[in-house]
Amino acid sequence: MTLVKCFKFSMTLLFVLTICSACQSNREEGPSEYISLDELKSLSEKGVSLNWDDFNKYSFEDIGSGLYIRKYKIEGGHQLFIKGKSLESPPDKIYVVNQSGKELDLTQDYLSELYELK
Repeated sequence: MTLVKCFKFSMTLLFVLTICSACQSNREEGPSEYISLDELKSLSEKGVSLNWDDFNKYSFEDIGSGLYIRKYKIEGGHQLFIKGKSLESPPDKIYVVNQSGKELDLTQDYLSELYELK
């Protein structure tokens, strides 16, 4: 193999390896894409002691402007919203919006209904 061919092969191989490593999924290391119903049940058991840190392992969309409003995906197509004025104090409101758009507080009664629909 000539030196030029060897160089071209090395550069092509390096390029392919770079692309492949950039495409690797780190989903296991990063935040969960959605909150499962079982995880939601565990979270709801904390009640009023829930804080922002309880949701750190889940990915969210920040939709607040002037307030902190985070939107999380829940198993089954529902969404969880957390609102507050500061990340240093407990959230002001935590609620679920079901598939039909109805807003419901995160309570054990509501979770029972979700499990029946599962």
